[in-house]
This record gives sequence, structure tokens and C-alpha cells, in this order.
Amino acid sequence: MSVGSAGEEVAARFFAERGIPVLGRNVRCGRDEIDLIVRVDGTPVVVEVKTGVGEGTRPWERFDDDKERSVRRAASSLGISRVDLVTVEFTGERVVVRWLPRIG
Repeated sequence: MSVGSAGEEVAARFFAERGIPVLGRNVRCGRDEIDLIVRVDGTPVVVEVKTGVGEGTRPWERFDDDKERSVRRAASSLGISRVDLVTVEFTGERVVVRWLPRIG
């Protein structure tokens, strides 16, 4: 399993453990891909997952303007306006998950 796939798995579990249903994973929208689609308070939300390995990896920094445009384009094609970011950091024996709602 790749680091990115492992991060997406952790993020999906993170939502499921909080009673937030995961509606889709790795959804293709033309040339774009959505990592996760979840339902928060009855509203579908597109979730971009960024993963890092090691201390100080700062995976959120890899969510640049180009990636944000791509994710928003994909979300819009599905009629979804909300985009959230989840970062997963594998640091030794710890896994740190951060959920950043309504980014951009």
C-alpha cells in the first residue's frame, strides 16, 4: 500500500469513527480525482487527503493553488461546493490526523 493510500484509509476511518458516512473514495471526475466524499450534517463534502511520513512533514503545504483548483473543479462537476482538507502524518509510532474544514 502506498503512503497516499494509507493516509486515505486513515482519513476514511477517522470520519467513520465520528459517525460521518464516507460516500465515495477515489472518485474520478474527468482528469481530476476526489480522495473522499463524506456527508457532514446532511451535506456532501469533498475531502482532499495529504499524507506525510516523519516529524515536521507539513503535508498541508502540498495543497497548493493548482491542487485546490483541480479539487474544486472536480467537486463542482458533482454539484458539491464544500471542500475540506485532512492531513495525516505518520511519525514513528504516532499517527496525527488534522481536519481542516472549508478550506480556501
